[in-house]
Amino acid sequence: MNVELWFTAGGAVLAAFICLFEGRRRSQKLLNDVPMPGGASLLWGHEKTVFQMSVGEAYAQWMDQLHSQAIKIRGALFKPDILVVADPLAVTHIMQRHVYDYPHSDVVRPRIARLLGKSLGWVEGETEHKRMRNLVAPSLAPDALRRGTSDTYGAAERLADNLEAHLSEQGGSTLVSIVDWVNQATLEVIGRLGFGHDFGGGRNGDARKILGAWRAMAAMGVSQMGFLAVMMLRRFPIFNRLPLKALRVQGDVRKTIHDGVAKELLRRHANADSGVKENDLLTRLVSAHAAGSIARDELMDHISMFIMAGSETTAQSLAYAIWELALNPHVQTRLREEVMAYRGSPSYDDLHTQLPYLDAVTREVLRLHPAAPYMERVSSKEDVLPLRHPLIGKQGQELSSIPITAGQTVIIPIQTINRMSSVWGDAKKFRPDRWLDELPPKDLCSTGWSRILTFSDGPRNCIGYKFAIFQFKVILLTLVRRFEFEDTGAVIIDKVASSLQPVVQGQEEMGPRLPVRVSLY
Repeated sequence: MNVELWFTAGGAVLAAFICLFEGRRRSQKLLNDVPMPGGASLLWGHEKTVFQMSVGEAYAQWMDQLHSQAIKIRGALFKPDILVVADPLAVTHIMQRHVYDYPHSDVVRPRIARLLGKSLGWVEGETEHKRMRNLVAPSLAPDALRRGTSDTYGAAERLADNLEAHLSEQGGSTLVSIVDWVNQATLEVIGRLGFGHDFGGGRNGDARKILGAWRAMAAMGVSQMGFLAVMMLRRFPIFNRLPLKALRVQGDVRKTIHDGVAKELLRRHANADSGVKENDLLTRLVSAHAAGSIARDELMDHISMFIMAGSETTAQSLAYAIWELALNPHVQTRLREEVMAYRGSPSYDDLHTQLPYLDAVTREVLRLHPAAPYMERVSSKEDVLPLRHPLIGKQGQELSSIPITAGQTVIIPIQTINRMSSVWGDAKKFRPDRWLDELPPKDLCSTGWSRILTFSDGPRNCIGYKFAIFQFKVILLTLVRRFEFEDTGAVIIDKVASSLQPVVQGQEEMGPRLPVRVSLY
């Protein structure tokens, strides 16, 4: 390389570092009065501590120590400070009023594209987001769910039959990783209701490949290698183009669906052999493609996204529900008494109106164990975040807002917010009765569903939350009627790999698992 090229390359590197540190300097100046916890690592900032602890615990501890619902933490690899906000007014500002000014970060959006495709969770901008949302929304409306009631109960009973057969082989009682079992049913439900597809009770070849690819991705995501990959990608987005294993296993999930079930669904639909209903998701997608409204790639990505988002997150919530019932046998007994007293299979409407304790258990599980335990956004322009709970600045002044620069990374710690003792009192305790009593004042709570942020909030809230709650209740009701669940003594740590993942303390190398002992009732 000649001298001129050396100087050119050196100048480019120098310019990059100048931009890096100038961005950090400006961010630090604007966030000067926002409190920061001590103990940051020179290289990893506070982010390694966040990773090593159970999800949300670090944020909760720091906010308690600093007496603030808005804090900043040191980013890894000399990234500018990260703003973490739990203040309800600031959260509403981001999620509701200015949601399109806070897109996904450079690490989150490419991950969504690799994992699920360029679908509803990936798209940015109000116009495109509303177009995609309007396309799929009718397939997730209450009337569509009512029509799918028998299919949902069928999937739940099939799971119960398979689990009972397994227990019979084990003498009537055995230890299982419950998330692997309930995922079979949730995959079957989205297959039938969304696409008229039979996943064989979550056990046929397509199902095994999809669930296997997801497990491999989740195992990588909760590992030390997964943490390092996220830190590198956030700091150097160009690494998204490299053939790294951590990226490949994410892409394997989408590729498995594209190459298998998605192509089969389109083939069967073209041959009028799909058994789908007029307003199901597949029919709407294929019709939009035939009309030229969406490209084939978008159609395939919608299939990938809804198969995984419609099954995996609900499976995690169900697994945590069963674990909580195992830890709290008095709750399990009371729930069983209620669902056994109802004769037959509750309708869609009765599930929400005639079984109050089932509803309370559902809300409490979703409060404590949100499938998406945090959100990471980046401001697209300068902004001012309003605060309901003012900060005390370094000079002792009261501050009712936080100015931020364009490019500021903002984390909304959903699990931390859902567990705030200032709102819920005994917030870390699993206590379904709180939902049968008077709830906390609205001005203290989030403005999302049921005053929690489990399904996000605003125009980008979870479009399938009614579907998720419906299948959650059907499957939990079915299992509680037929089985008893006992604690194994395993200590569970919450991790994140695109969604909340339970890991057994001391057995982290085994990847996500949630062991419970199951017996025939």
